[in-house]
Amino acid sequence: MNIQLYRILGKPIPIVIFFISIISLNSDYLSADYYSEDTQIDQSTKLDSDPSTLPTNPFEIVEMIRRANSMNDATDPSDALDEALNSFHGWEENQ
Repeated sequence: MNIQLYRILGKPIPIVIFFISIISLNSDYLSADYYSEDTQIDQSTKLDSDPSTLPTNPFEIVEMIRRANSMNDATDPSDALDEALNSFHGWEENQ
């Protein structure tokens, strides 16, 4: 009797286990997808424009210092305009 019961129920059991595992994997994937959407929504609503906070990443701090110091050697706008006007007047005189 026990052997006949195994022959009848033995084959469907692995199939049922297989389908249950597929269903559980699919539901985990869906919940992870919803979680990532929630994370994207949260990140899009946060304001990153708070100027009082310093970044915690050292590379970002170095980049901020580099950007601040990049204007130290820049030409003043008034000097650039004077040079452009002088070159324009020199070009007019040569014509």
